[in-house]
Amino acid sequence: MRRLLALLCICLFGLNACSSWKGSDETVEAQVLPELSCIAVLPTAVPVESTGIMLNTELKSLLAGAAYLDSVLAEELAGKEQFHILTDHQIDGILSDPWGGRIQQLRAISKATGCGGVLETTLSRYRQRVGTKLSAETPASVSFSMDLVGVEKGVVLWSTSFDETQQALFDNILSFKTAESRGFKWITAEELIRKGLQTRLEAFPYLQKQE
Repeated sequence: MRRLLALLCICLFGLNACSSWKGSDETVEAQVLPELSCIAVLPTAVPVESTGIMLNTELKSLLAGAAYLDSVLAEELAGKEQFHILTDHQIDGILSDPWGGRIQQLRAISKATGCGGVLETTLSRYRQRVGTKLSAETPASVSFSMDLVGVEKGVVLWSTSFDETQQALFDNILSFKTAESRGFKWITAEELIRKGLQTRLEAFPYLQKQE
């Protein structure tokens, strides 16, 4: 499955649940953004190294998370003609040499789609909540990154990451507003990944231009 290739290179606390940030979480944008004919959106990838260190159940969960992220991304970009969402099957048809260099692959995708930009997403952690919305033994945890590459010059135009593990409110009292917005409950990995993706797309420059 092409998701395994990292495409182109990728508690008990009652009602007081909130979130805390762990690890890298930032957005970087090029100073001057070029005009892009369109943006090819690749299927979410799983880092190659994950396949060698994860248990089969963990890998299956990560792949399920990647598929779910793709579905949410498709919902968020629905009706926006500038974005061309590609499937694994379409990528297989475009890349005659799937093991070719990254730039070679980018150019092949650009030529096939007519898009000057390629959006890559990599999911590196997707852990389900163990417990209920009121009491969780293990909280939901999600980590993913996104990169928009300008194919003409082969440079990253925009990059962002999301890395969150939910924690109890008393462990991070400063996140009260986040906890309040989530109803002071333990959320699922699906809810966490949806919120994370939505917040990142709010800062996506080419999406803002369309609006």
